[in-house]
Amino acid sequence: MRAEPADLHRLDLGEGPTWDAATGRLYWIGIPDRRLRWLDHRTGATAGLELPVMPGALAPARDGRVLLATERGFELLDTADGTSRLLAPVEADRPDRRMNDGACDPYGRMVAGTMRTTEPLADGRLHRLEPDGTVTTVLGGLAVPNGLAWPEPDRLWYIDSPTRRIDLYEYPEHGPVGPLIRSLDVSHLPGVPDGMTLDADRNLWVAFWDGAAVHCLTPTGRLLATVEFPVPRPTSCTFAGPDLTTLYITTARTTRTTPDTPDDPSGRLFRLDHTTPGRPDHPWNE
Repeated sequence: MRAEPADLHRLDLGEGPTWDAATGRLYWIGIPDRRLRWLDHRTGATAGLELPVMPGALAPARDGRVLLATERGFELLDTADGTSRLLAPVEADRPDRRMNDGACDPYGRMVAGTMRTTEPLADGRLHRLEPDGTVTTVLGGLAVPNGLAWPEPDRLWYIDSPTRRIDLYEYPEHGPVGPLIRSLDVSHLPGVPDGMTLDADRNLWVAFWDGAAVHCLTPTGRLLATVEFPVPRPTSCTFAGPDLTTLYITTARTTRTTPDTPDDPSGRLFRLDHTTPGRPDHPWNE
């Protein structure tokens, strides 16, 4: 299987593809680019906004609004006029960190990780925006927090990229994440595990940074399928469309100095049609 470009626009670090069934939009972000982009799945038309802050993750809200996890914290953005409102600051006392990947849990709460922007990458944390507007730290001791996926409301697959594992945790409705149930060692596959999503059979579709591929793995770690890329750095993926049979994949540029030419599609959004059905992304429950 091989994915094809879905958008000619290139980002230094495309991330966070998220399907909004209510609007028919596929959203994604450029982290250092400070960009939010979206694609109309039906027509293929794309648009975007320049952001005043660096985003790390997003979740669809209501009426064309988007919840962003940014370097300031959790904030609500209106895509119609570009205005945003900070809902809750996150780690305001730590200027050397940023948000990196996140998603809404089955209860509609936004969960996103933080990581240091300088070495050592050793004290990242996973935070959850609670319904009352407070922020709870639910997991610590992370280096580069990345993909999250819930096969059941009380289970969480999680990737801390440098470990080259995919960890399955208990996920209580309230309180911190854990304990650890089991881990899938993916160090035998080229590259580093980054973002991921689940299909309808609860198989994991995982983007491998510097691996030029998205791999589909069973919950026990058996390799089922591989989507190959003409670029080395796929970053994350999600299923989209009315029947959730299109896989969209974000990528990063190989270097930030390469020009925008058809010969180098790195940093573009890709798509793979007619896939196995996926599981829907959870919207934010305001």
